[in-house]
Amino acid sequence: MILLIHQMNEVININREEFLKMMIESKFGNVKAFSEFVGVPYTTIRTILENGIGRAGVDNVLKICKGLDISPEQLTNDFKINSVIANTMGTLISLDNNRQVKVYDFTNDQLKEQNNVINFPDRVEEVHKSIINGRKSAAGYAIEVDDYDAEVKSESMVPHGADERVEIAGDSMEPLILKGDEVYIRHQPTVENGEVAIVRIENEGVTCKKFYVDHDTKTITLKSENKKYEDMHFDPSQVTVLGKVLL
Repeated sequence: MILLIHQMNEVININREEFLKMMIESKFGNVKAFSEFVGVPYTTIRTILENGIGRAGVDNVLKICKGLDISPEQLTNDFKINSVIANTMGTLISLDNNRQVKVYDFTNDQLKEQNNVINFPDRVEEVHKSIINGRKSAAGYAIEVDDYDAEVKSESMVPHGADERVEIAGDSMEPLILKGDEVYIRHQPTVENGEVAIVRIENEGVTCKKFYVDHDTKTITLKSENKKYEDMHFDPSQVTVLGKVLL
């Protein structure tokens, strides 16, 4: 079953949760069948789709992405996709391999045709971006922070994809990140193994660490750069990724 959102030539932008629901229904028919396939409770997936993926557990996000054969990077906080692309992806998943290859060949030909014409802008204007600023994260032991203790500032020269600037209040990531440094992060619910992330640890607070997940042992390990700090090990339900540090 393909869920169609666009009508005639109208293109409607959809959010991450609507995109996931569309992909689930396109590939599995309904959420219940998908939940059984990926091993995540039906009620959990419904809650994620209704309340947002931002606070979902890392393990559940990874299972959902694996089940839909998509990358977690596609679900970053600045996720943007319109219904035409989403419906095309949903249809593509439902095709057999030979027809998928035909679709790929056609879209590749379209891209080559499009790239024969390149339009350059007359001038480049300085772009200002609203960026959240004011929160702190420990690099050492986790510290408690207020999710709303932040202000919005207009800045130029902000890294592409950055959503927030965070001050590091610790030395566990030295020499990579020094105590007192300010880093930019992109809000996203998960990161790849070895990437530096700002994470919230249940009942402990927020910290900056290198992130690793072991699917076999179902364990999340947070590593410091500073050798005087030991590795921290947690159940996936205890850790929430707040964002990826843009180094």
